[in-house]
Amino acid sequence: SYGQCGRAIIENEDYRGSAVIHRLSENEICMPNDEIISVECGQDHTMFLTKLGCVYTCGWGADGQTGKGHYDTSSEIELAKGEIIDQRITKLACASDCVLALNDKGEVFGWGNSEYGQLDSSENADTQVNTPRALSLTKGIGKIKDIASGGSFCMLLNEDGLVYTWGYGILGFGPYVEQTSKPQQLLPPLFGRNDFSDKTHVTSIGFGVFHMGAINSDGDLFMWGKNRFGHLGLGHKKDQFFPFKAAVNGKVIKVAFGVDHTLALCQPFI
Repeated sequence: SYGQCGRAIIENEDYRGSAVIHRLSENEICMPNDEIISVECGQDHTMFLTKLGCVYTCGWGADGQTGKGHYDTSSEIELAKGEIIDQRITKLACASDCVLALNDKGEVFGWGNSEYGQLDSSENADTQVNTPRALSLTKGIGKIKDIASGGSFCMLLNEDGLVYTWGYGILGFGPYVEQTSKPQQLLPPLFGRNDFSDKTHVTSIGFGVFHMGAINSDGDLFMWGKNRFGHLGLGHKKDQFFPFKAAVNGKVIKVAFGVDHTLALCQPFI
């Protein structure tokens, strides 16, 4: 209904009853000698990442999340603009309407909704950003390895395996900290590091709209955030205010975070 599938918007269409798959040709999306390597779906917009590190978008743009320099809704799949134009983007992250992008140098860019200072913590900063920009608030925490962006919060993982969160919500610092405008580090012991395993570190991070997760070097999954539907895998439906090891009987390789459920891909059980 907002053009997020890359086809023309049809007024008053009952799209919910449609079972037709709209096929997109790479030749229609990206430049010659390039190809799509991943797709990221936000709340009502879609982003395509190419092998050469270009970003193409379509869909709802009221918060600037399409990164095209305007706040219009568009079904046209077009190149995002701004400071990522000359960058080789390697990953995109967006569960809702705030977008983070990571380049091959470990630098972070962002656009879209910044209501809680996700993209700029300075006074009188814009709450909506329609053009991708380099994030100054992530400087000084090292080369970034992984990124995550939920409904009102963001998360980074640097090359040393350290996790940082900021924004608004359950950020992992306990029940009394629900907002911070600058990335703050979650201490390594929260992710399994101790005197008997002093080299344990986080290897990847993930996110839903209201919850977060991290996998450590031992293959353990740690979850925190809203838990109304039991999607943290902790055996209960209470909100979790700091990272806690999920009851997964096996080494976790990859996790997919839905709005109200979670799936974990594990090594074969012995």
